[in-house]
Amino acid sequence: MGWLRTNWLDALIFLLVALIMAGVVLFLTGVNPFAGQQPSPSASQPQPTVPQAAPVQPVSPPNPTPPAPAEKPQSEPVVTVQPIPQPEPIKPVPAPPQVSRSTPSESPKTSSAPPPPPATPPQARRPSLAADPGGSWWVVVGAFSNPENALRLASGLRSQGYPARLEESDNLTRVWVGPYASQNRAQTVASTLSAHGPRITRQAPQSSPPRYLQVGAFRNAKSAQPVVDAVRKAGYPVVLLEEGGLIKVRVGPFADPGPAAAALREQGLEVLEVR
Repeated sequence: MGWLRTNWLDALIFLLVALIMAGVVLFLTGVNPFAGQQPSPSASQPQPTVPQAAPVQPVSPPNPTPPAPAEKPQSEPVVTVQPIPQPEPIKPVPAPPQVSRSTPSESPKTSSAPPPPPATPPQARRPSLAADPGGSWWVVVGAFSNPENALRLASGLRSQGYPARLEESDNLTRVWVGPYASQNRAQTVASTLSAHGPRITRQAPQSSPPRYLQVGAFRNAKSAQPVVDAVRKAGYPVVLLEEGGLIKVRVGPFADPGPAAAALREQGLEVLEVR
């Protein structure tokens, strides 16, 4: 009883569910539990004491009407789903090539690419600079009052392939290039020396070019300065020539360097004759 008191709601729900299920089963099977035979009136009522009364025939109870069969649910209409026909793929048609028609009024399209560099003109072939044996034409490229400048120019021209030589004339030292066999040949070589104001002449320089005495070669001018001071103290002109990364100390020019060479050797200097 204690369980019923605490769980009476669950018991009631269970009872209702059971009754509903029983009713559904009875309904589906067509059984009516409430249909039965009705009692005859003779049994329910006392017969009268009338003599010779005709017996009352019992009334048969009406046949119970069977329950109508449950209607079958109407079947839903069957819908046949047919696939939707897919359209055939459209093949792409290549577009016709575009033809650009330029008119005189249209401006040309500018390209983003940089323009090609201009073609470098071929360099003119350098003429031969070698002297012509037996030639009589010369190119004079300078006359200097300072022999050092003349010697420096002559050495630079020789390093470039020019046949340069020096000429001592009065108080000037000239730089000559040649000789060449013809005037045209001399003019061709002179065109490569336009920076020096060349002059073409047929007058030959002195047969004996001036000579110099070299008294030392040093890595820098500071190292050469004591020798330069000693030569100048002896009364001789000094020419400094930078050649091959060295500072060369030369004395001259001389037509005859013999006496100067002997005097310089007496001062303890090493003397070398050069042209």
